[in-house]
Amino acid sequence: MISYNVFLDRDRLPAATDWARLIREAGFDVHLDTGFEPASHSGYLPCPDDRTGFEYYLESFAEPTLEIGEAGAKAIGARNTVASLRFSGRPSDRAAAVAAAATLTAMTDGVLFDTEPGHFIAADEALAWARNERYQPVAVYRRRSARRKARLTAPVILRLLIILVLVIAIYWLRK
Repeated sequence: MISYNVFLDRDRLPAATDWARLIREAGFDVHLDTGFEPASHSGYLPCPDDRTGFEYYLESFAEPTLEIGEAGAKAIGARNTVASLRFSGRPSDRAAAVAAAATLTAMTDGVLFDTEPGHFIAADEALAWARNERYQPVAVYRRRSARRKARLTAPVILRLLIILVLVIAIYWLRK
């Protein structure tokens, strides 16, 4: 599941009608359902019907996680809420989530976190990001490699020596 997270102040959360209007004014061909309540809605949000949409969740935000990292926490600052827009990867769902995330970020002076490249995007760059134009992230989260580098520590060296002695002993005994 792909996710865009918008960090914002809860007091700046817009009404669904204002959000939908800004999406259209920004030139996106996405029809956000104006009948939902952004402060309390949780779950699938059709745009405009079940054939296109994304999951929307709004949660309080207090402590940065490892995924956010130090630079991301600095970019987020004192923002106290995170809106998560998640989708499965269909192009129409992606377009709806991108438009909604970018406009929500711009409206609330929020910070958008695109989890795929790990980019934190400021409000003034969010619409450029959504239009696939050049943008400058305010922070980048660099994922650690899942594979750990091998280190020659004392226990590892001891194990290798034991294996070497056993191989030599087996070779010598077979002669």
